[in-house]
Amino acid sequence: MKKAAFDEGAAIIERLSVASLVRRDWSLRLLAHPRRVDKELAAVLLRPLTGTHQPDLERAIQRLAKDGDWEVRETGASLLGHALDAHFERYLPSARAWVTTGEPRLRRAVMVGAKYAARPRRPERERPILDLVEGAIHDRDEYVRKSLGPFAVGDQLLRSYPDATLERIARWARDPDENARWNAAMAFTTASGARLAERAFAILVGIAADERPFVRRAATAALRNIFRRRPELRGAVLEWSGGTRIAVERALRATLV
Repeated sequence: MKKAAFDEGAAIIERLSVASLVRRDWSLRLLAHPRRVDKELAAVLLRPLTGTHQPDLERAIQRLAKDGDWEVRETGASLLGHALDAHFERYLPSARAWVTTGEPRLRRAVMVGAKYAARPRRPERERPILDLVEGAIHDRDEYVRKSLGPFAVGDQLLRSYPDATLERIARWARDPDENARWNAAMAFTTASGARLAERAFAILVGIAADERPFVRRAATAALRNIFRRRPELRGAVLEWSGGTRIAVERALRATLV
């Protein structure tokens, strides 16, 4: 189904103003269908029910987030983000549990959902959201990791809660675990990370000296992003020495390619 047709169908559903139980029943039937569009329409039907049908919403989120189709998985992550934004305290316990016990696709959906929940920049959410994503900081699954450091943290949390997020990133950078250090470095591969470059260098200096290639590559990617977006800062970091200087020079060369 083309996007225009899907949007028209979603609009018709909204105009019908069907009762909540009818919405729930329709959505459950649609979720059982194999087509992507049916599952996406199910999510549309469920969005207004976040405050009244939490168990149904959570089951749907889990089902969508674990689907074999990546676009359906995005729909599940978006639905979780909507639920967290609309009723943060109610859905937070389940999101925490999924980070601990859920399968990788569901854990990844929580990272995306946390990003949505951070967009309004509500101060009372600052610590709970950072705690939520920190629960996956050692996660070795690539799908989860790529949605954590460079996406949820770098692309949103650094914008919504810069000071508190930088404090967390600095803590992750001191963690000996390579996944924690990778996430810390990759948070600075975004536009938001480059805007905070002056404060990022103090964190990246330790990561860049890590002897593990996996961590070093992340530090180089962060430095490369900063130098490309903030070329005026190149001279400021050339005083670094030792292993860090090597990482800086590598990143500088990459910007010239």
